Amino acid sequence: MREPETPAKLDAMWLGAIVDDPLVLEGRDDLPSIVPVIPPASFVRIARRLRDEQRLDLLLAHATADQLTSLLDLDGWNRDRIDIVRLRRWLSAIGEANAMAERPRGSLAELVMQMDPELWTLALWAGTRIEVLDDDDEAREQSHAALAELRTWQTPDGFFLIGVPDDELGHQVLTVLSRVYEDDLSLGRRLVLAIEAALPAEIEEQLLRFRRGRLADLGFVEWDDAVKLFRPVDHRAAADADARDFRWLGADDEPVASLRLPRGSELLRRALARLPDAEHGVRAREFLLLVNEVIAAQRLPPGDEAVQERAIDQAQATLGLGLEMLLLARPGLADPDVFLADRITAIGLREVFRVGYGALDRLRRAAVSLHRGVRISLAAVGSLLDRPWGPAIASFVRLYPELPLESTATGSRPIRSLSDVARATERIAEAGALAALTYAPTGYAVDPAWISRLDEPERIVLGDLIRTAIVTRQLPGARTPFVPLSADDLIWAQEHLLVGGQIHADIRRDLSARCDALGIGKHTTTLAENLLTRLRIELLGLERDSGTIDLSRVTGLVTVASVGMWLTVGGAGTSGPD
Repeated sequence: MREPETPAKLDAMWLGAIVDDPLVLEGRDDLPSIVPVIPPASFVRIARRLRDEQRLDLLLAHATADQLTSLLDLDGWNRDRIDIVRLRRWLSAIGEANAMAERPRGSLAELVMQMDPELWTLALWAGTRIEVLDDDDEAREQSHAALAELRTWQTPDGFFLIGVPDDELGHQVLTVLSRVYEDDLSLGRRLVLAIEAALPAEIEEQLLRFRRGRLADLGFVEWDDAVKLFRPVDHRAAADADARDFRWLGADDEPVASLRLPRGSELLRRALARLPDAEHGVRAREFLLLVNEVIAAQRLPPGDEAVQERAIDQAQATLGLGLEMLLLARPGLADPDVFLADRITAIGLREVFRVGYGALDRLRRAAVSLHRGVRISLAAVGSLLDRPWGPAIASFVRLYPELPLESTATGSRPIRSLSDVARATERIAEAGALAALTYAPTGYAVDPAWISRLDEPERIVLGDLIRTAIVTRQLPGARTPFVPLSADDLIWAQEHLLVGGQIHADIRRDLSARCDALGIGKHTTTLAENLLTRLRIELLGLERDSGTIDLSRVTGLVTVASVGMWLTVGGAGTSGPD
């Protein structure tokens, strides 16, 4: 790989290599000129990786105050509160790196003053006690006695005795103070006095205001502004929109890592490959700002590297979806890649993202409408729905909808394409069909009042209600569409509803007829597979103990043991709700 022509210039190729493997800095002899031109977002990622490699000396000794401020802004806070543990580690590392580099006296003091001196004060304040020393021996002994339970350190000027807990956090306070004193005696004295007089709440509030302004410059705008990213743009309008001015993104010769999208769609990669050379730096900067805006819009912590990786994935996925939707407005193009590259140049990645979000917004609205219109939720959205529909609806109602990973109990991934949108739309339709089959008079007509009568309603799903209704309707002399099942009912169902280990064909035909009557016949196969397979497993798995069934071990069906409190308090039988 060819190095830059001048030591003060860091090209995209080298920056990308440093971000991927920060240890390549070991092979450079121009760190004092290269490190200061690393953009803040890349600097933070590099610093985190070098911290894991215990090689922060390669970076921090040559960093600018702005870079270090960005590092503390992104990795020294927990949402809107200062994270003392992480902050002290970084300040200690900064002090040690400055000492190891044997920089001129006063360089650390200059750095502290160019950053937020109040941040250093607040970071060192917690748990630190300070005794002012004088020339009287007895007073000095009293000061030492007052800090007897702490680890103590006398400042080089002899004015103060510092006491800290004898643990890693306490030792870091002493490390930072000693490095500041070694660099500038006057600043060390002022820092100790500031710690002694600190009003933590007031300082933190002031620092938070400054931090918000700096984060906005990095693209982490306030939520009210960031959420505008999730306002859909019609794909037809975007296909015809006039070109915009992107000079605000900066000059193309500014250092920025090349735009590499390993998780992006093939369509996105092809479109980016067709961009003019002059556009790559501009779009790389725009993508970084877009990722930060995605984080801010979802109220996620900006300093979390895992959050950043997820936001990158989300941005790539929605950009690919947006490009696919733009092609819907221009079917039959001879060279679609050229058209998409032109649209990226004209309207920018942010607008393409909003085009893609249009499809996500329609999914979200459909899921929210289902949640509000039918009883499918208790404590959490979709909690009454069987898998996979419950997790799907819970994911789709978020501000940024995602596809749940059906192979695992938790987790989701971004919706990357129109085929993913179709899959998500089908899940919403199936969830609605399941609810209709449960409650509708032409379905199984289960009265929702039964849910509130269960001892543990949070453990029930609609499939349990339907399976119970299926058995209820088959019982001899059944008079109601739904009734909690007794042990005798289950024994009868095991003996009469299974034929050769399979659910009786009449039950399948009845379920199919009810789906047809509700107009959800296209979902019959999916619903039957879910509902009747579980019913078959439950009936086959019933174990008799002394001729009866232990109802406490029955799942997937509503039994009289499930409504024990209601039966006791209400004195009702099992004839169903009034």
